[in-house]
Amino acid sequence: MATRVQRALRPAPPRDALSDADIARLAQHRDPRAATLVWDRYAGVVRGVVYRTLGPCHELEDLVHDVFVGFFKNVGTLRDASSLRPFLVGIALRTVRTTLRKRRVRHWLRLSDDGNLPEVPTVDSDPRTREAIRRLHAILDELDHRGRFAFVLRHCEGYELAETAAALRVSLSTVKRTLAQADAHVFSRARKDDLLSGWIGEGDHE
Repeated sequence: MATRVQRALRPAPPRDALSDADIARLAQHRDPRAATLVWDRYAGVVRGVVYRTLGPCHELEDLVHDVFVGFFKNVGTLRDASSLRPFLVGIALRTVRTTLRKRRVRHWLRLSDDGNLPEVPTVDSDPRTREAIRRLHAILDELDHRGRFAFVLRHCEGYELAETAAALRVSLSTVKRTLAQADAHVFSRARKDDLLSGWIGEGDHE
């Protein structure tokens, strides 16, 4: 039987060789390597979910940081270590939900005209693309939280239905119903928009 010293002297496996379950267990055991491993593998995923759900916002990096803080606070509740990705995405969605509520409060208190802080420039310099993104998020604002999140995960992030259901912590039948309602609303509104209609295929979600 290997001693603790022998185990400690064994070379660490390459990062790419570690599964999500391996990384999750390291995080649950407060291994100092876990922070870097989780960030390197999933920072881009979390950033994409937050950005495409909220749209351009000055607090994007702060929100991404908040998601990972929330992950390490709650990783002990992760029962299936292989479900690291949907667990993280679920935390990201809850962080976004809190931010959306704060925006509504700012709007009610007249801290800004639309509840948003001034938009920061995006890396995309195409004004038509920026305007299309703005209009799409205006339509997403008309959905409830679950519909908004389901639409973004399915159509912007490319999640399968089962992954979307897991991230939202709902059944497959519920996510299908939620998506059907969200799709009908978003695509109907987009077809009536002179800019967004060019992004929608003729056969999309009839």
